[in-house]
Amino acid sequence: MNFNNGNDNNNNKNNDNYVRAVRGGKYSLLSFRSIYNSYMDCRKRKRGTINALRFEYDVLGGLFDLAHELQRGTYQLSRSVCFITRNPKLREIFAADFRDRIVHHLIVRELEKYWEPRFIFDSYACRRNKGIHAAASRLQQFMLKVSKSQKIPAYFIQLDIRSFFMSIDKSILFSIFEKKNIQQELLNLLYQTIFHDCTQNYFFRGNRELLDQVPAHKSLFKVDKGKGLPIGNLTSQFFANVYLNELDQFVKHSLKCRFYLRYVDDFLLLSANPEELYEWKDRIEIFLKNSLALKLKSGDKVRRVSEGADFLGYIIRPGYILVRRRVVNNLKYKVALFKEKMISVTTVPVDCRCFSNGLAAINCNIAYRIMTMNPELVLELRQVLSSYLGHFKHAQSHRLVQFLFAKHLWLNTIYQYLNCCIHLRYMPKIEFRSLRAQIRFFRCRLEGMLIFCRIGNFIEIFDNDAMVVHKFFGGKLKKGFRGMKIVLGFPVTMKRDYLLKAMANGYSVAFIEEGQPGKWIKHRYVSMIIQQTDETVNVTQTLQPSKKGKQHDKNTD
Repeated sequence: MNFNNGNDNNNNKNNDNYVRAVRGGKYSLLSFRSIYNSYMDCRKRKRGTINALRFEYDVLGGLFDLAHELQRGTYQLSRSVCFITRNPKLREIFAADFRDRIVHHLIVRELEKYWEPRFIFDSYACRRNKGIHAAASRLQQFMLKVSKSQKIPAYFIQLDIRSFFMSIDKSILFSIFEKKNIQQELLNLLYQTIFHDCTQNYFFRGNRELLDQVPAHKSLFKVDKGKGLPIGNLTSQFFANVYLNELDQFVKHSLKCRFYLRYVDDFLLLSANPEELYEWKDRIEIFLKNSLALKLKSGDKVRRVSEGADFLGYIIRPGYILVRRRVVNNLKYKVALFKEKMISVTTVPVDCRCFSNGLAAINCNIAYRIMTMNPELVLELRQVLSSYLGHFKHAQSHRLVQFLFAKHLWLNTIYQYLNCCIHLRYMPKIEFRSLRAQIRFFRCRLEGMLIFCRIGNFIEIFDNDAMVVHKFFGGKLKKGFRGMKIVLGFPVTMKRDYLLKAMANGYSVAFIEEGQPGKWIKHRYVSMIIQQTDETVNVTQTLQPSKKGKQHDKNTD
């Protein structure tokens, strides 16, 4: 293909029909194959984002255009998205456009081939087969070794760099790459990426007032010219490793520190001699200032390893690892937010005529807990719990997890915690061939409740449940309908009246809602569970029967 005039020339039978302009050699950095592989890495767990969907609308055209621009040297970075995160503190994030993130993956894939063999073993951020759990386990091993299995006193000092990402000197960073034998195409991309000022072309998302609340030493808008890398890009994380690899090499080869590990800008040194640690700290401070233009945070002091290190969300001691209190409090806060969305408590007036023993008072009310199990909320809560419990399982947290599920009993209604995994209680693993088999599945898991199953514009109750509801509300019973023994049905508009009568008689109710079509029958899921409770907080107004059977309550419908 001639890109100048659009002619398709295939006179040379030995050219294998390759497009020279986008291939650039069999193993070239800027070949279409390299860019496509970077795209496949970039889209992992990101295919649902708006930028990724917009790019995938014409993915081949976008990749060919990107390859063409990179090879001709006309590539320019696009506008970034700026937003503020609050947890655990205010941070300014610059997220690159999806097209630019493909180039970031291209850069990092190539740099990893050179730098990975040169990084020290105990650098754990943004590297394969590393991460916070490996770092926490390694630190515990160091504590046991330096203390000779807790037989002698041992010490550590935990150091942190002040405003690390905002303090990185771009000229020093680029000079590190220039000293290495890096091909010119990659060096040009590195220069463009490192010296790009994302504050000149960005789109802000969220509350702009939060931007003014970010401290000056934490914002790219307020740092000196030629300083700072944007938090949120893959290249920034990898460049941080390259930048602080100079420190790693200094600690290992000049200080001769055997027990040292680093995660981004948080690093620890361990020794049996506390004076040695103070000496190392002073020399590190001088090295960072003279070689990397960085400063340490003040207030760090030498501690015994028996006191434990607050590191990466854990309290790490030689004999055991505990979860950090702030992490536990964050989980409690998020569970409380979900509880507000999914749980409400209401009261139902009890008519003494509903009870055969006549013991109920005429003006007595029964409190019911209404659990709204929206599929999106149930899935989102499961992801949150799985994330935190996955973090917990790397520590001695068995009693902590037991306490969590004991305190929040409503979680046990939705999920089952088994073998460090969260399982949905009402999610079938197979396709049902008949409605009878489907109802039997829910009946086994909703024992003691009346099951109201929605089928089209009707709600149907089956077998023994139908007989129970027929006693206090009447209605026409059908036998042998839909393969069930007995069926009682009523329109959806009467759901409120049937529900109130069932609750007034002291019954718990579960609603089964229709989902997507399945192989044989429709998928169904539990959409609401109503049970008696002793809770007295968050009580909504007392439910009253509707006059025409057509009004709906937002807590029950």
